[in-house]
Amino acid sequence: MKSPGLGEDARNVSLITGSGLLALVVTSGFLAASALRTERPVRHVVVESSPANSYEVIMPLSGTNRLYGRVVTDRGQEYTGFIRWDRNEGSWADLLDANKGATQSGIRFGHVSRIDDMGRSGARFTLKSGEVVELGSRSSDLGPGLRALLVDQADGSRAELGWDDLQLVEFQPTPRNATPAEGRLYGTLVTDSGLEFTGYVTWDVDEIYSSDVLDGEEGRLDRKVPFGAIQSIQRNGSGSARVVLHDGTAMVLSGTNDVNSSNSGISVSDPALGQVLVGWDEFVGVRFHGTAAEETYDSFDGGGAIRGTVVTARGEKLSGRIVWDDDEAYSWEMLNGSADGLQFQVEFGNIAEIQKTRRGALVTLHDGRAFELTGSNDVNSGNRGIHVEVGNRTYRVGWSDFVSLALER
Repeated sequence: MKSPGLGEDARNVSLITGSGLLALVVTSGFLAASALRTERPVRHVVVESSPANSYEVIMPLSGTNRLYGRVVTDRGQEYTGFIRWDRNEGSWADLLDANKGATQSGIRFGHVSRIDDMGRSGARFTLKSGEVVELGSRSSDLGPGLRALLVDQADGSRAELGWDDLQLVEFQPTPRNATPAEGRLYGTLVTDSGLEFTGYVTWDVDEIYSSDVLDGEEGRLDRKVPFGAIQSIQRNGSGSARVVLHDGTAMVLSGTNDVNSSNSGISVSDPALGQVLVGWDEFVGVRFHGTAAEETYDSFDGGGAIRGTVVTARGEKLSGRIVWDDDEAYSWEMLNGSADGLQFQVEFGNIAEIQKTRRGALVTLHDGRAFELTGSNDVNSGNRGIHVEVGNRTYRVGWSDFVSLALER
């Protein structure tokens, strides 16, 4: 186990504050470029990373959206505080990528009560509903590939833990008086096809906090700009990005994978959808702003069984409990697909209807948005069947016979 303390890498501004002039200013509100107004106070912090680089970092979100809990190590040590998971998840609405059996899966952290029985290939998840599910490693979110689990405690100390250190993670509501040192990034992203997604933003599948740094070169000058100082980022071709700060300063940055086509993607944890991953070529821009509706620990209930009505090609209507693609049975599970070059993971609990189309499936959300998704056996002829439990009978509807599913809320 690594010793508790500041284990975050140099991309975190908390390690580059230098002389670190810190000023805290509370205002009554924040009017963002997106015309969204937050009712919460906004924290302003001035960060000096060098004499030539001084930035005002704005943190419009509170700590209520942030992962919080108790972590117990294999040596019996306990740490309680704000949690940063695998470096790129830090909010209840963020998605933990995993496999359920041999199938791609995932779950938003807010549904999870605890994680234990940490094995080499996965772990046991106890959900708020009481359901217990085994999830396996699909990315660095689970297993020895976990890049780090950081716990920021109330006394200012930080524990940096690896997968092999972990015995139990027990999530808890964020205490009202707990204030994190940094804010989760939140904003509205626009794609080249005109789609917009609003939620918790992860940049380059890595940076998630106001204190994390956007690296780039402006001419011969190396820039390390904390995300909390940035109002907007726009793609400027394949090799650079135009960055506008909250004070109106604009710069064109190039030379790193943060700001060119080597970027691994920008994801948005959209609470009313799930998660969408946008590649550099599809990305147009993002505006960072606040919101009056942060997702808290209590915004999630652990999910329940998927229920709805399936219509078949013969006109039959079958209503009952649904198992989609012979696998997804709960509202916290994800339907996968792609559209306009974007990768979607849509939480079943957010879906109002699924209709088969010639190319895939039209997925309509409860908020009215609709996306025709392709590229996954969830939404094409590779689908292994939709099971409907009606009373004591179970009907299997193959993809060729499937017309639509209207889901109960």
